[in-house]
Amino acid sequence: MVAHLSMDQAASVMSDPSSALYITFYPTLTASAVLLPVRAVFVCANSLVVADKALSAKRGYNLRVVETLVAARILANSLGFKIGEKDRITLREVAGKLAGENDGEDIGAESLEKTLVALENKLEVLKPNNLVDGELGLTMAEMIDKSGLRRDVFHEVYLSWVESELIYHEQRSDPNLTHCRMCIVEATYFQLYKRSKHVFSEARRVLQFRQTCLSAAGSSDANDSVFFEGLGRLMNESQSSCSQLYECSCPELDKLTGLAREAGAYGSRLTGSVPCYHTFY
Repeated sequence: MVAHLSMDQAASVMSDPSSALYITFYPTLTASAVLLPVRAVFVCANSLVVADKALSAKRGYNLRVVETLVAARILANSLGFKIGEKDRITLREVAGKLAGENDGEDIGAESLEKTLVALENKLEVLKPNNLVDGELGLTMAEMIDKSGLRRDVFHEVYLSWVESELIYHEQRSDPNLTHCRMCIVEATYFQLYKRSKHVFSEARRVLQFRQTCLSAAGSSDANDSVFFEGLGRLMNESQSSCSQLYECSCPELDKLTGLAREAGAYGSRLTGSVPCYHTFY
């Protein structure tokens, strides 16, 4: 059995008071406390909206996994990186290859941020060859064609393993289950461009949030509103990206975060794996 450590679990055991936690999972799990500006106040609230992931996996988690992994292969191919036919390269690994990162090496926050910016400018390959009514997503046929794989190999690499995980989880909840739903992802258009745009820009915002906090801690300027405004802007951009590009928000969260800003918050965004949000005053 393989233990999986999520961001929430890592934060719960490694956090320090009055600090944000900067967590990296590559090349190994590391965490470091980042002191927040002294007068910063964060409010956490629960929207009370229930997200049933078991029911929405085909249009949510499973779909995002497939979209981001296929996007990584197409992007890697466009950049000339050699990958095995059955390798499931990730977007993080594409970033490492572009930066010239060696196995087990940490290229550092500054180099990583520059690489993320460069990758955001190379995502056009993930759009359809011919845009129809502004639709940025790919059909299944277009996605397979851009991957460069045969249909049967594509299914084996990017769909069959998700199906196996779904069977495993469903059988754990129902020991008498003898079959699984054949449709493991559900979409007319696969939004590879939008998902990748979110992943790279969100990773860049994390690095910028960290750097802003570090700059605030090392500043002797009594007027720290400039740091608050910077952190709030990053949170607002994150919420917008989560809602529009990754589509992991919901109308209630969009409304709540908007109300928080109207009430005077510097920034507000959703957080965690449940429908909550953070507001920063």
